[in-house]
Amino acid sequence: MVVAQDEISVKYFEGLEESVYRNIEACLALSKSIRSTFGPSGQNKIVINHVGRLFVTNDAATILKELEVAHPAAKILVMASQQQEQEAGDGTNVVFQLSGALLEQARDLLKMVRICIHISLLSQGLSVAQVTSGFEMGCKKALEILDGNYGLTV
Repeated sequence: MVVAQDEISVKYFEGLEESVYRNIEACLALSKSIRSTFGPSGQNKIVINHVGRLFVTNDAATILKELEVAHPAAKILVMASQQQEQEAGDGTNVVFQLSGALLEQARDLLKMVRICIHISLLSQGLSVAQVTSGFEMGCKKALEILDGNYGLTV
């Protein structure tokens, strides 16, 4: 059982929610580990690979190539960033940072607690299906807005 604490309550996750929560936490840990390399002022990381070779880099693709990621959900993020690298030649860190931001919001929605002051009743957070549905609606809306608005006249 995983205990997630925030300022106003403690929420216990079991079953599906616990596995989803653990997957989110694994992905967030990997995302946070390369966050400081993001952007034009990204900091360098020292990476030692499995044969003891030392790398100093701020390239997320190189860092991820040398890491031995064991968690299945985190591996999916690594594969997504590698696919981005193959298709566009760049943007691996963007995949991680965007995914990390979305997963942080999903985690918060899953632990969200509504307090009814008059009855002092604590109710459960949103379900995984509700969070997924909300992300799908947001994706459709974003694509709708972006459709046709992909360039600016200078």
